[in-house]
Amino acid sequence: MDAKDILGLPKSSLPISLEKKPRAPKESQRRPDGISRELYMLTGGVAPLMPSIDLGHLKKRPPSNEKITWQWLPFSNSARKDDLQLFHWVRVINGIPLSGDYAFAKYNKSVEIIKYTDEEYEKYLADSNWTREETDQLFDLCEQFDLRFVVIADRFPSSRSIEELKERYYNVSRAILVARAASPTDIAGHPLVKDPYNAEHEIERKRALSLVLSQTKQQERRDAEVLAEAKRILEARRMAKVSLDNSNLVYFFLHSVTMD
Repeated sequence: MDAKDILGLPKSSLPISLEKKPRAPKESQRRPDGISRELYMLTGGVAPLMPSIDLGHLKKRPPSNEKITWQWLPFSNSARKDDLQLFHWVRVINGIPLSGDYAFAKYNKSVEIIKYTDEEYEKYLADSNWTREETDQLFDLCEQFDLRFVVIADRFPSSRSIEELKERYYNVSRAILVARAASPTDIAGHPLVKDPYNAEHEIERKRALSLVLSQTKQQERRDAEVLAEAKRILEARRMAKVSLDNSNLVYFFLHSVTMD
């Protein structure tokens, strides 16, 4: 007894053709140069998203007349003023190392600090809240630390806030620019003249930022609810205004019809 006897099926074979359909021959794809067979099989023959580099360029040998070695040689950095000498590996071709300045010295950028004379200070820069000695110390520190006022405030001898130091520096720089300019139009687009520093606005901005950063999750949730409610009220007012305008249009239209 087999499964057909159990199911009560006839033992005659079903008249169903079981002939296999011939498969279409696959198109042979040539593996690109520079890609290993394993990597090509992983991609399934799909072209890579990023273009592959020419491995011939990587395997390119130097000319036979060039002997390239690497040597541990000293170097100096023109960005430093202390004549510090360090060492690094240098590519040497035919016994001649590459000449020139240190490659990263070009990234040493410094801020150009405005200088003033004694006459200019007495004429344009005198301030009852600042002495000449304090102003000179401020500009020396600005030049030394590239206008990093957090560091300048830490190194400044007297107790001055960051906003006070910024206000004095920018006010002095703007006054010197205005005094040296041939006409006001020559410096109208300068950032120091166009957007003068406002110490009160900076203090208020930091206070508001401190309040935002010190908020709890509950306060943030409450603020979001208030904003959502304000948005809902504004939307309701807008819809009410649109409805009123439509009612007025209908009234004027009916009134004009009855008058006719």
